[in-house]
Amino acid sequence: MARQEIDVAECLRRGAIGALGAIPGTLAAHPIDLVKIRIQTGAGSARAAVRGLGTRASDWPRYYRGLGPGVLQKAATRGPMFLASEIGTQCCETGFGMPRERALVVGSLSSGYVTGFLAASFEWAKVQRSLGATVGSVSAKRRLAVCHGAGLRNAVFDATFFGTEHVARRYGNLPPEATYALGAVAAITLDFPLDVALKRNMAAPTTSPVPRVGATLLAFRLLRDRGFRVVFA
Repeated sequence: MARQEIDVAECLRRGAIGALGAIPGTLAAHPIDLVKIRIQTGAGSARAAVRGLGTRASDWPRYYRGLGPGVLQKAATRGPMFLASEIGTQCCETGFGMPRERALVVGSLSSGYVTGFLAASFEWAKVQRSLGATVGSVSAKRRLAVCHGAGLRNAVFDATFFGTEHVARRYGNLPPEATYALGAVAAITLDFPLDVALKRNMAAPTTSPVPRVGATLLAFRLLRDRGFRVVFA
């Protein structure tokens, strides 16, 4: 199969749309994201999470804690997402002789890990500020553990997103908006246990030692103990 040329301009255009779209998208969804973070880190329910943030009109600024890092995180991961995935895919095709479908998944795993790892500091600041904590100095070991967890979570998201989108487009003959929607739903569903584990590690004080249980093992334990109820953890 002939190698497909990388359309750099098109990849960057899609990335720019994703990065710029993250600004109004994050502004609109940030309060819900904060409620989700509180549920993931131990609030117990959406009602308890909302009560913790406050229900009076004067409490609305609390729902926008960590907004700046949240926007930066989305822009940093969405901007290079399409180009990085295509580069990773073609490296797997040419370097290891993988067929397109397999190369797409493996390449997106690799590129997703890199972008998630690099954007972890923004996400960590968002989580800490959303919980009202002050971000302090962090040991190199703790920072590496959190960045690794963010990379793993993003790797699962990107590989699932691009893999599902490719299958839906090629075999389902669906329009682009439907294939991207299916990819997003599948990616969010599969990466959610890792996201819960990562948020719990990020919610701990920055002076805490490196977690003895990594994000992957914690995610498996959550699935083992709670099954799909982990989405309400």
